[in-house]
Amino acid sequence: MNKFNQVKKTKTIAIKNMDEELYRMVKAYASLEGRTIASIFEEAIRYWIEKRRNYEEARLWASLEQAYEEDLKIFNKNIPQLKKYREGYALICDGDFIGVFNNYVEVARRSRETCKLHALIIKLPYRKTKEIELGLPW
Repeated sequence: MNKFNQVKKTKTIAIKNMDEELYRMVKAYASLEGRTIASIFEEAIRYWIEKRRNYEEARLWASLEQAYEEDLKIFNKNIPQLKKYREGYALICDGDFIGVFNNYVEVARRSRETCKLHALIIKLPYRKTKEIELGLPW
């Protein structure tokens, strides 16, 4: 499927503490132009992003976070079969569960051999944390 035939993924968001008058102005302009408020915000955000430096670096971080979320879904599907492991390291990459390895050196070597762009390595036994933040380095 080429990029022109793909369905655009959207997300519902809430903006806290937004200036009410500014929001009314956006809503009015969107109405006058026959557009959605989302399209106005998307246009403004795209413009803002284009003016930032390190645009490609930010894009790479965003794609890394998306890959992490996709790999974590695959990991979560495999949790029942991983409960039997008292120790080791699970490897997920490129949309596949690769396996469980005895030590970190072994799993790191396998990730370099197998994974094209990214890898998710999780130490077993898995203990769920509240949240992991993949933040930008600046």
